[in-house]
Amino acid sequence: DAVWVNEQLVSSALAITEQDGWEAVSSADGIEVWRKYLPGDTKIAGEGLGRSAQFAAVKARAVLNAPLDEVYSLFTDNSRVSEYNEYCKEILDLEWIDENTKVTYSSTGRPWCRDFVTRVHYKTLPDDVRLVVNRAEDHTLAPRKKGYTRMGMSIGANMMRQLPGGKTEFTMMTHVNPGGMANTGFGAMVTNRLSTES
Repeated sequence: DAVWVNEQLVSSALAITEQDGWEAVSSADGIEVWRKYLPGDTKIAGEGLGRSAQFAAVKARAVLNAPLDEVYSLFTDNSRVSEYNEYCKEILDLEWIDENTKVTYSSTGRPWCRDFVTRVHYKTLPDDVRLVVNRAEDHTLAPRKKGYTRMGMSIGANMMRQLPGGKTEFTMMTHVNPGGMANTGFGAMVTNRLSTES
């Protein structure tokens, strides 16, 4: 049920983001970054982490010198994705499940050659806090492509809160499984290190 999945993604995103136990890994240029290993028995919208538990969740927070509506618009308009994600080379909407939920396909270019099929749900919380939650999905319009590794995402969230002076507090949290060679013990170790440094 789409409504149940969306509600579970929202509640999981908020709970994980606010949990204790995040390890600070960097603080520079006004951006704070943390990581946290989620328990292997964690379930998000009915799905367990499985082998993805070997990868750290990453959380980052910064204050942006832009109003809330301007920041939020970056996440509602696919044509603007290059403004915040230099690695995304292609993105398209596969299906709108309801007026606030869609499934998208996106891919990176070489040398990484990864692709994603992602549920994207938009939610306005009390006090006009904007939340965009994501998780990996399968979709008939996005079969696996030769030469690309399909990335898994247990959960992702972008939370935006208006601050005085036309600024926005932006919090990002994500837990992904890059797949391929990264889905080994050594690959996970390297990926966990790189994910908090880039």
